Amino acid sequence: MVGIQDSNARWRTLLQEQYVREIQVLASSWPKQSGLVINFSDIQAWDPNFAQSLIEYPKPILRAATESLRALCAEGGSDIDPTLRIIELPHDCKKSLREVGSDEIGRLISSEVVVTKVSELKPRIYHAQFRCVICTHITEVAQLNELELIEPVQCDDLNGGCGRSAGGKDGTRFELIHENVTLVDNQWIEIQELPENVTGGAQPARATILAEADLANVLLPGMRVTANLVPFIRSEKTRGGKTPMFNIYHSLVSAELENTPFNEIEISEEEKKQIIEISNRADLYELLTNSIAPSIFGAGKLQMVKRSLVMQLFSGVARRNADGTRARGDIHILLMGDPGVAKSQLLTYMSQISPRGKYASGGGISGAGLTAAAVKDAFNDGRFSLEAGILVLADSGLAAIDEFDKMNKDDRSKMHEAMEQQKIHISKGGINATMLTRCAVLAAANPRLGRFSHRLQAGLDISPMFEEVDLPPALMSRFDIIWLLRDDVIREQDMQIAEHILSNRSSGISEALIEEGREIDPKVVDEEATMKKGYNGEDQLTISMFQKYIAWAKRTIHPVLTTEAQEEITKFYLDTRMKDSDDDNSVPITARALEGLVRLAEANARMRLSPEATVEDAKRALAMFRNWRYELMGDEFDEGVISTGRSAKKRSAEQVTLEVMKQLTGGKRDVDVPAGDILNEMARQDFDEYEVEEALVQLSNRSQVYTPGAGRWRLVN
Repeated sequence: MVGIQDSNARWRTLLQEQYVREIQVLASSWPKQSGLVINFSDIQAWDPNFAQSLIEYPKPILRAATESLRALCAEGGSDIDPTLRIIELPHDCKKSLREVGSDEIGRLISSEVVVTKVSELKPRIYHAQFRCVICTHITEVAQLNELELIEPVQCDDLNGGCGRSAGGKDGTRFELIHENVTLVDNQWIEIQELPENVTGGAQPARATILAEADLANVLLPGMRVTANLVPFIRSEKTRGGKTPMFNIYHSLVSAELENTPFNEIEISEEEKKQIIEISNRADLYELLTNSIAPSIFGAGKLQMVKRSLVMQLFSGVARRNADGTRARGDIHILLMGDPGVAKSQLLTYMSQISPRGKYASGGGISGAGLTAAAVKDAFNDGRFSLEAGILVLADSGLAAIDEFDKMNKDDRSKMHEAMEQQKIHISKGGINATMLTRCAVLAAANPRLGRFSHRLQAGLDISPMFEEVDLPPALMSRFDIIWLLRDDVIREQDMQIAEHILSNRSSGISEALIEEGREIDPKVVDEEATMKKGYNGEDQLTISMFQKYIAWAKRTIHPVLTTEAQEEITKFYLDTRMKDSDDDNSVPITARALEGLVRLAEANARMRLSPEATVEDAKRALAMFRNWRYELMGDEFDEGVISTGRSAKKRSAEQVTLEVMKQLTGGKRDVDVPAGDILNEMARQDFDEYEVEEALVQLSNRSQVYTPGAGRWRLVN
């Protein structure tokens, strides 16, 4: 019990010795700043015994801390009600939810969790006054139980009451005096241990926590946090009454966010100066590119892929127009590639470096998991409520979806609105709602047969490559950049990759030693630095500084295209449109690509922290645009292949086949056309038998022609 009796005096001394300036800032910032946050290590350094008492008896000592803080504010002339919060608990306080039992009840613990569900905000009575209906005597009762209202059992005659007990024939009744109660905001929150910490075969442990006062309405579903908690118990209730079994709940002391949104990342004045210095470096683009997934060797095309991922992190500028329409700023990227080209590793890294980044695998996620599911809410009397899916949880962040091609057709259809309009309309369980999905989408897909064919190098039709991926053309057209990654045999490049992988494996630290506390996690070491050296001696930003650089750019820089940049993009668009203009079936570029170019140019300007997207930014955007298009289809790029899934020649074959059938039938619908006549007419126009048969199948699938019998075809209209 050391430290409990004199905890008020101890807190007062600590606050006066070390936190005078912070208290002054708190008083001037109230109510925007609702409390004072103190690191546990500061208390431990000041008085180790008092720090140990705080762990063992947190509730009375933290109550005394808040009382002392409010008293000091009052003495300084500030009539405010701040709360004192403790963060950064020592390692021996860390517990997983499944380990919390009777020994942890009433002690201060820390646990890494993800928030899965939150209740609506409700006020709770802390101190209630009851009036006896017979003698009007007022009795005050402290409300210590969060689950039920505690009423007086007797009107106390020693304090002027009538002495009657509650209930019974000659008893009294007590009325709650609503005007004199003390109300504090409360919110019930469901948390779950992190999936990566779950032992094999086990289900993630769940728990219910109570957030009070300034901690209510702070945590949202999907947030990964380190929750500092005080477990407490309440009796289990059944229809027959109370039982000897108890449920464990947790009182939230503080929460440390692990995936802070860009707009909430704290950046000091010193770090702002460092960010400005970095933006002025001559090798800025190389520095940022090398900082993306350093453990993955960026050889050749993969280096360009990394550069496009940097653009995706910085993104363009989302804009609203006077007519109510919205132009998205997020950049969507699709990685199509052979197995073993590091697609999944890139997705995992991007979901971790991007605040509010979410990772999912297409084979293990449903449409409800992508958008939202209607579930019965245990916090809301069993009524239906919406539980946000990956795209909604990643709002203002990034959604990384692996195995994109493995999602079923119905689930993929839900991506269209979410990617282009960046919101989804949901009607489930009697709930009609619109949820925002303002996130960049990074998706990866594998070829259906294991590896991509080399049709382009062989001079063959490119469109089957899109059929190999098994993705609908309408969905693919939503992506700003589509990379085709093949695992080609290139001896020099293969040697560099092998050396990089072996060096990377050798320099890593054993995970078992880190978990046992015998080695320091290299990620923790990086967080304390600004720059680090790569495997080849090149400069790289640490993850912490990279996030702050991006956060500062996205918060403060909103580039606008200069007139010269607009002219550069317009010239490219018109020149590309004029290319192959004689061929009605070829679509080298569409207006949708224009918006993508603008987003890429704005992202380049943000990298330089420039308020203007200059002609140089436009040229870099065009270089990236040309690069991925060339890698995908070579010089003869046809955007119609992406939007329709069929090459220009295939589309031409279908068009000519329809014209031939109309000529042979005189435009009549009920006339049979022999297949042989169609083949002969098409052969005169240089189409072979395979192309004609494929065209007839596609026309039949689109209900433009049908076959009444073997060897005969008819027009539908």
